[in-house]
Amino acid sequence: MRLIIKEYISQLKEKDELDLLLLELLVQNGYIADNIPRTGNRQYGVDIQLHNKEEILLMVIKQGNIDRNMWDSGPNAVRQSLDEIKDAYIELLTEQEKNKRIKIIVATNGVKEESIRINWKGYIDHNKVWNGKNIEIEFWGIDDIVKLIQLNYLNEHIFEQSLQSALRKALYFVEETDYKKEYYETIVKTLLEKVKTGTNKEIKKSLTSLHLSCEMICQYASNSGISKIAVNVSEYLLIQYWKFLLQNNYFEKKKWLEWLLKFCRNYEKWSDIYYQKIREVCIDPNLFPNYNIVENRIILNEVMGYLTSYATYLFYYKQEKAILVLNDAINLINNYPNMVYAPFDSDIGIKLSLYRLLAKYNRTEDIKILLEDQSRILVNYYRKQHRYPAPSDSFAEAINIESCNLTEEYKYSAFWGYTLLCIACLDFESLYNEINDFLNDDLKQVTKCIWFLRQDEEEIYYERYAMNLSGEGVELSAENNYTDFKRKANFILSQYENETMSFDKFNFEPLEIITCRYYGYIPRINVNLLFS
Repeated sequence: MRLIIKEYISQLKEKDELDLLLLELLVQNGYIADNIPRTGNRQYGVDIQLHNKEEILLMVIKQGNIDRNMWDSGPNAVRQSLDEIKDAYIELLTEQEKNKRIKIIVATNGVKEESIRINWKGYIDHNKVWNGKNIEIEFWGIDDIVKLIQLNYLNEHIFEQSLQSALRKALYFVEETDYKKEYYETIVKTLLEKVKTGTNKEIKKSLTSLHLSCEMICQYASNSGISKIAVNVSEYLLIQYWKFLLQNNYFEKKKWLEWLLKFCRNYEKWSDIYYQKIREVCIDPNLFPNYNIVENRIILNEVMGYLTSYATYLFYYKQEKAILVLNDAINLINNYPNMVYAPFDSDIGIKLSLYRLLAKYNRTEDIKILLEDQSRILVNYYRKQHRYPAPSDSFAEAINIESCNLTEEYKYSAFWGYTLLCIACLDFESLYNEINDFLNDDLKQVTKCIWFLRQDEEEIYYERYAMNLSGEGVELSAENNYTDFKRKANFILSQYENETMSFDKFNFEPLEIITCRYYGYIPRINVNLLFS
């Protein structure tokens, strides 16, 4: 475990990562933070200031080993930071603060190299008193930080052997093609259970351990070049923490919402790293590898799912960035038209997430174009080659359908059920009339199904297989004429129009889309959601 923690700490950036972790560690040890690190602020050598009853603690934080250059070369060197504290920062302290013991800590996620040991000792020996005030100067290297983490968070009471094993597996198997989510899911669920029963101090330890362990997995996955695992981990943490808030009615309690904001920032950070890596593929169609045609469509739809979830999240917080991500998602469709034919039936969920996002920008015509293309392609594939999205979401089944080596009849389809629902919500009568014969004749034996969840079952929604264990499945079949079909669709929708979820009440729609992407669920669709 020590080696795992050390590996993680060594990868942290100085700003907004290592400094925030050290701040959390010291607060856990009873200090009170006087400032929170902010990139770009004038700091006069001090990255963090904290205090307790007896002591003022000033921290200088650096990344990597402290060698000769880092010690005394340039305005950001350690010695220059210490001199700036001596010459300027100390004078900014109040008289009450100056009456306390003053300790300065130089902290790094590296080590103090042998080449500067004499310089360090000389500086300490000559700087024990500043303007008549005794000063203590300490050095914390990576091993000191690891020890602090083990003592405060990942100890035998908070992070027992079984969870340590899960963390090792979550890291060790990152580069496996069939990476199992159960490793990090076990960590998240177990630590959240501890939060329910602990004292205030134990609760904070469990939440910090949860945050730290998930970030370790995310960082390791990102450094291994598999950023989507980092997104998955941050998504799952958000989903389960929201469920925890729902179960305990904590949505309006500040201390719990502060952790939610932390987990949101993590999701945004890892999603952005994934987006930056994948966006070239969205722009240049020649960069995408030449996979098997089914695998190609699976990967493209997977990318679309991540981009749409991220863009929906950004819509509420950073709209300019949301537009960029959305436009890249549209580029993906334009550059790879074969992705319109989804490999799996549940991929209609990704399409609906995109339609809902486009609707926020009043791009109704774009939705109609995409829906029309999608419907025409599926009609053509079925009539000419008897191909259709795999109902079981199985790669083997998708391959069998692609090769026309079918073992079962086409019996049910959420894809066509939700396509019909979209047609009703958009009042897209011309498309309905165009595909009506196909739906009534070619797909006569296929049940076009849609799924609705009641609000009293919301807790189940945040677990795997919720669509099998809860909610209500409804058939939405085509009628002979559009008027009868529209009346039927409106009647079905009216039965569920008052089912309001917690993410509706607290204006966090992105959670619905994130949950659907993570589990492969299908988001709600109706006139209000498309045109709200």
